[in-house]
Amino acid sequence: MLSISLNLEYGYAGIPNFGKVLFFAGGAFIVGATTTRLLLLLMGLSSKNYCNFNVLYASEVTNQLASNPILSITIFAAMLLAGAAVGGLLGYVASYPAIRLRETYLGITLLASGELLRIVARNYDPLICGTLGVSIPDVFAWLPVNVKEIVQVVIMLVVALLIWVFVERLARSPFGRLIRAVRDNEIAAESYGKDVVNVRMKILVIGSAIAGIAGVLYALYVRSVHADDFMPLRTFIVWVMVILGGAGNNAGAAVGSFIYVLTERLIMQYKHYIVVPFDVNYVSYIVFGAILILMLMFKPKGLLPEKPSRTLDFEKIIKRIEERKS
Repeated sequence: MLSISLNLEYGYAGIPNFGKVLFFAGGAFIVGATTTRLLLLLMGLSSKNYCNFNVLYASEVTNQLASNPILSITIFAAMLLAGAAVGGLLGYVASYPAIRLRETYLGITLLASGELLRIVARNYDPLICGTLGVSIPDVFAWLPVNVKEIVQVVIMLVVALLIWVFVERLARSPFGRLIRAVRDNEIAAESYGKDVVNVRMKILVIGSAIAGIAGVLYALYVRSVHADDFMPLRTFIVWVMVILGGAGNNAGAAVGSFIYVLTERLIMQYKHYIVVPFDVNYVSYIVFGAILILMLMFKPKGLLPEKPSRTLDFEKIIKRIEERKS
């Protein structure tokens, strides 16, 4: 989902978003800051000394959710909506000072913005308890243990697939043709009366909302949120996915993320058999750094380069012509 959202912003609209982690963290932080507190309030329980006892509170809430699937599903859906709203709002706020800047300055501004929320969360205890972080109740506790993991994975895959379909249809719509025109030549787009700033702002808000949803799913899956989990490195990992798969192609972004995650997991699984003169945990960074350099040298458009695509309205016209012929 993160790679698809970055592909929408950079691949289609040409926005170099080096602050992607800001919006990802926004979705995760809203889960960490509100889920347990909200459920404690609904259950009539006290949240006194929340930061000191948040693990205990999360465990107590999980026990209550285990016997209340309707409440669990409602909280899950509400957090997805809240994550999208927070991500979109952060995208809107970040776009105001940044979106009018040109490529290099825009990228630097968004990179700096990506650190702001992490620093706030790390030093403002009421949000996610500062450096301690927070535990999150298990909204899937009502499921049998032997199927819970499978259900979680299926739900995340379904949400990711729906996001992919949405972005794919958006890219093939007249609006998708407009954002590519803005990417390729802003002056030409403006000469046709298009509001370039407004278009780029809309894309940043949509991409940020998708990243916020991804943050919610991440937080609910790992069941904890820590500020330092959202370092700028996460942004550049997503960039590796997009560049590896191919910018301007949603299938490429998905393939790039799959290759990255698969390779990283294989390295983690077999790192005990790797002999290097440094900490083996850094092997993945070296491997992907080398892959990135080689891709930029020999296949800069990625494994699945962008291809001219028919927009939805063009497809309808072709269909009508074929119907008339028949």
